[in-house]
Amino acid sequence: MEFGLFLIPLLILVSGGIAYVGNLVGRNIGRRRLTLFGLRPRYTAQLITITTGMVITIITVATVLLVSRDARQALFQFRDLQIQLSTLRVEIENAETRLKQLQQGDIAYLRNQEVLRGVIDAHLPLVQVADQVDTLRLRAVDLALAKGISVDGTTGSVLRLFPSALTWDQVAELVKQHPGETIVRIVANENTLVGEPLEVSVQLIDNRLVFPKGEVLGSGMVDGRRSRDEVGRQLLDLLDRATATARREILSLPFARITEPPLLEADIDALRRVVAEIAQARRTVRVDVVVTRDTYTIGSVIIDFRRRI
Repeated sequence: MEFGLFLIPLLILVSGGIAYVGNLVGRNIGRRRLTLFGLRPRYTAQLITITTGMVITIITVATVLLVSRDARQALFQFRDLQIQLSTLRVEIENAETRLKQLQQGDIAYLRNQEVLRGVIDAHLPLVQVADQVDTLRLRAVDLALAKGISVDGTTGSVLRLFPSALTWDQVAELVKQHPGETIVRIVANENTLVGEPLEVSVQLIDNRLVFPKGEVLGSGMVDGRRSRDEVGRQLLDLLDRATATARREILSLPFARITEPPLLEADIDALRRVVAEIAQARRTVRVDVVVTRDTYTIGSVIIDFRRRI
């Protein structure tokens, strides 16, 4: 139940009580012909009546302000609320307009889509690092222009760095702070239509060895008494569980959205061979998911299934 359903009757009762008391005081003063501030009795009674009305208003407003945060905001922050509401309406209209443009237009880049990546050795002198960053930037510009991105009329650039205070020279300096090979990843910040400039952010990621060759990502039991199709599904489920770490540590494919999973490669012939061996065993066997080559942050994961004897 709304709080106002209790507040309004209470205010009515309080106001009535104050008015009643004020009336009694005024009449009493009128009968006794008392005076205040040297006024005549009649004017004194009128003053009491006026004062009573003012007290009613003050108490009513004070009570509302005391118990209602919305009332305080409406009374003292009304102008700010109007400005905020107007700003919100403009933002909603802009968002709706943008949504219609994206639905009807040709999207060049999706939000969080990689524009380009490169690997730079942070051990190089700053001048060389800056040259490689600039080369990467120019390649990204060429790719963006080829996809229909236009030049920003304000800055004259194709790629608009975010945050705006960041420069490509500062990106090179940040690369120098990394311990070794560094992945410089240029990523689109928003869904961008053909004919618009592209706002991008830059991610710097250490290109480290995540999985050495021969590392076992996971293992599980596979029932060879089931059909070959079922054995294959069990192996794929095992692969999905075993590569959870890889999906967190390895980058997605080049030019894909950065939220997409990395590329996992398995030899189909080897998979079929393992399925056949498990089916022939006609029993439950343990299978390992093994990395077949050194895997770095930037690379895809190549795996194999190995049945334990």
